[in-house]
Amino acid sequence: MNTPRSYNFAVLGNAVVDGIAHVDASLLAQFGLRKGDSNTVSHAQMMELSATINVEQFRAGGAGANTAYTLARLGSRVAFIGPIGPEPTGRFFVEDMISAGITLTPPLSTARTTDIFTLLTDDGIRTMVQSLPQPPSTDDSWIDDTLIEKSQYLVIESYIIASHPAAADYAARHATHSGTRLVISLASPRAVQAALSMLTDMILTHHPLVIGNQSEWDILLEGNDPHTAKKLAATERVITRSGNGAAYYAANNGPVVDSPTQPIPKPTDLTGAGDAFAAGFLQVFTGGGSAQLALQQGHQLGRAVVLQLGPRLLHVPEVTIPHSD
Repeated sequence: MNTPRSYNFAVLGNAVVDGIAHVDASLLAQFGLRKGDSNTVSHAQMMELSATINVEQFRAGGAGANTAYTLARLGSRVAFIGPIGPEPTGRFFVEDMISAGITLTPPLSTARTTDIFTLLTDDGIRTMVQSLPQPPSTDDSWIDDTLIEKSQYLVIESYIIASHPAAADYAARHATHSGTRLVISLASPRAVQAALSMLTDMILTHHPLVIGNQSEWDILLEGNDPHTAKKLAATERVITRSGNGAAYYAANNGPVVDSPTQPIPKPTDLTGAGDAFAAGFLQVFTGGGSAQLALQQGHQLGRAVVLQLGPRLLHVPEVTIPHSD
């Protein structure tokens, strides 16, 4: 296809609005929540929790949306493709994304914007809580073919592969057909586990650049048989090590570029660190910068986001290599 590439990135992800609150660790035990993990509870439990905590601020979120927001703030031309609901939280999400200059697909009358509580304990660790998700959707009609065709890269988060498998599969296939390079964000251990089979097939079929944490990558490998795991290990990828650096692995067991860092002693909020890292890496690497420089810029943005409250950077530092037109 010869469609002009109006966007550097299209991002396929869920629309999420986070309610952020500081809590005591005893509250996590009271509600049976796993600290530092993503928890799902019944609607009744969600309402009880809402009445118990003091939400300090609402922030538009979602792994893919956070990366899209930071990429746009860095100067990339970005489109967001996602099932956005028409309710007040959906309107809040749309306004926040538009403020960064992002093009969005319109809200859907049949969609529901996801509400998530981000509970922060004194050590900066985030515990995520949301209502039990709806069954995986078979609807792919809301995918905007044109936005994919007009983008140089399509970034897909693993959460949406689990929640909207038909749409994610269609988008990945259309990207390959359109000559749009595919990037997959592993997003979280829970997302990888939930989307394991389809995620595996998508990686082996479309050969994307994969970005994720070491624990997420291990779940992907360990969830497959040794033969499949060996194939996956040949994937081009960027693997972070939870504050201890990251490494870029070239495809087909090519060169490895390592970039160590020192852990941050007193993080304010770990929410969105991986999303900001991904944006910093992608902005530089896809713009022609070296893997080493891209990793360093990813670290810079990841560090900045954990020193503030909320998953999206209030002040985005300029990265070294901007995209060319």
